[in-house]
Parts: sequence; structure tokens; C-alpha cells
Amino acid sequence: MIRNSLILILLTILLFSCSNNDKNDDEIIVKIGHVGEYDYEIWDSMKDDFLKNNVILETVYFSDYQYLNSALDNRDIDLNVFQNYAFFVDETNRYGYNLSIISKTYIARMNMYSRVFTNIGQISMGAKIAVPKSSVNLSRALKILDSIGFVRLKEINDNNMYNYKLDDIRENHLHLDFILTEGSKIYSIMDSVDAAFVNYSYSHDFDNENIIYYDDPSKYASDTYVNLIVSRDEDEFNELYIRISESYKEKIRNKINENKLNGLIMADY
Repeated sequence: MIRNSLILILLTILLFSCSNNDKNDDEIIVKIGHVGEYDYEIWDSMKDDFLKNNVILETVYFSDYQYLNSALDNRDIDLNVFQNYAFFVDETNRYGYNLSIISKTYIARMNMYSRVFTNIGQISMGAKIAVPKSSVNLSRALKILDSIGFVRLKEINDNNMYNYKLDDIRENHLHLDFILTEGSKIYSIMDSVDAAFVNYSYSHDFDNENIIYYDDPSKYASDTYVNLIVSRDEDEFNELYIRISESYKEKIRNKINENKLNGLIMADY
């Protein structure tokens, strides 16, 4: 009986030892918050590259961009890759997040889509236009409309970081009817509007819709809308996170140069 107990104890110790030997204590897991599918392949290839150095890149996909900075600040993720500079400044100021910019990457166009029209000249009096509800993206949509000449916004000495609201429209030549909608839900209302402004992160849902206006960021404060890779303040100079950022930028640049990511403009910073 005693002998059997000793054998059982020895087997338990042996199994525990083997399981510990199988575990790689040098592995580092980095969780990256993300929205959209446009760079799926890039993250997959990066996972293979970094795994060779015992770094596990775990992409955490969110359906709505409103939660990513909160998740980063709360330590649910380690980096996020989704927002532009204007959105970052607005969120960190509004909620007091302790976040820092690791790298600037690209400018993503905010194109205008339609299910019923094929060109912007078909937009007529009283047309319904869906615009993103968030203050930063609504402001950008209004700046685009101003650059087209469909509306005129009130004059601001420095509009780079000013978030325009519907009340800031001083002229609405076509009496356009603006439908404020969550960015992630715009696709669901396409049948009830004439056109819609769509964030690049959600553009994969609109492959069968018509792009009736290609956003030209050079016509307004484009640097304000450069996209970022963001960490917590304490990790701003983390060497691993910087390597991840540089690898991502290099792969994004290659895709853009190969015309495989139409709608992105590389930011050379």
C-alpha cells in the first residue's frame, strides 16, 4: 500500500516536471486592439515573424472603435491600432487616459458611398447623408463637404483640432439632411439614405456599394487625421513595442506600394 502511494507520488512529480519543461518561460504575449479586416494578412505574417523570437502577437478585434482606448487604459490590451491623431487627442483629453503615441502610420480616406447613385453630381436638394456620430468623424465629414462646396462652415482661426458640429454649418446649399449614425451601424441604414461617409476601418462592408466621392485629405487639415499606434504612457519607449510598430509600418508601406490597400496614404514621419 505504501509502495503504491510512493509510486503515485513519483509519477505526479514526473508529470509536473515534464509539463513545466514544455512551457517556455521566455514567451511574451502582446495583445493588440484593432478594428476592421483590411490588414488581417499583415498581422498574420507578423505573428509568424515575432513567434520566432518567442513573442506571441495576439490581435483582439473590436466591432466598435469607441472601446479601444478604454481597453488599453484598463490593461485589457497592450497596444491599439485604429485611431487618428484627432480622435486620440479628443479621447485622452475627454477621459483622462494615460496613453502615448508609439508611431504614426498612414492617413485613411473617408470616402462617400451610395447604393442609389454612381457619382456625386447626382446628389440633389434635400438628399439624406449619413455621417458618423462621433464628434471627430462628424467634423471630418463636414470638412470634406466644405472642401467639395456642398456646405460652408463657420470660419475658425485654426480649425486643425476644432471639431465642427452641425450647428457650425453657415450655408447648406442643397438643404442636405444629415443622419447622425454610429460608424459601425452605417451599413445597416444604406437603404434609407442617399449617401454615407464611411470610416476606412468599416469599408470592407461596402465592397458592393458605389464610391461617389474619393476623399482627398490634402484639401483640409490632413495631418490631423494621420493614424497611430498607441500604448500606455509607461510603455512609450518599450523596445519590443517599437519593433512591432516598425514592422507593421514596413508591411503597410509595401502593401500600399503594391496598390493592395487602396484608400491608405503612407505618412512619412
